[in-house]
Amino acid sequence: LQILYSRPYKQRLTEPMLKELEKKLRENHAAWTEDRLWDAFAATAPGKVKGRSQAGRFADLVALVRFALEHQLVLAPFADSVSERFTEWLMDKAKSGIVFAPEQLAWLNLMRDQIATTVTIESDDLDLAPFSQRGGLGKAHELFGDKLPALLEELNTTLAA
Repeated sequence: LQILYSRPYKQRLTEPMLKELEKKLRENHAAWTEDRLWDAFAATAPGKVKGRSQAGRFADLVALVRFALEHQLVLAPFADSVSERFTEWLMDKAKSGIVFAPEQLAWLNLMRDQIATTVTIESDDLDLAPFSQRGGLGKAHELFGDKLPALLEELNTTLAA
């Protein structure tokens, strides 16, 4: 927990932070895998566990920690929470008159998936798969213009909240 709480207030979690947490858990308690922790919560609080963590989704550590600390009432896969927040974010944008073109929406869906898997998205990620297969960072700049950095920050803040 020191790994999570030693970061400055409001600094978002990063993939390296979660990998460090995962490593520390395994060093101190080899049996404490994400799956086993999930199963333990499902056995002790069955009415509060929704869905199932996908194997290998270390981003679900976020959901496990938040649930253990009672920061969220229901334990649900991190990807599910990200998808729900993304849908709400899109609806808020539509209400404020911002409508995304189909290609922009396809990219936003990929960005959502990146956050659901690694907890964050940075501009460097846009030159990696699956973004590189669609034109990489250059294409993202073409689609979102000078608003791209602010968009990435907003997605990180909103979806991984």
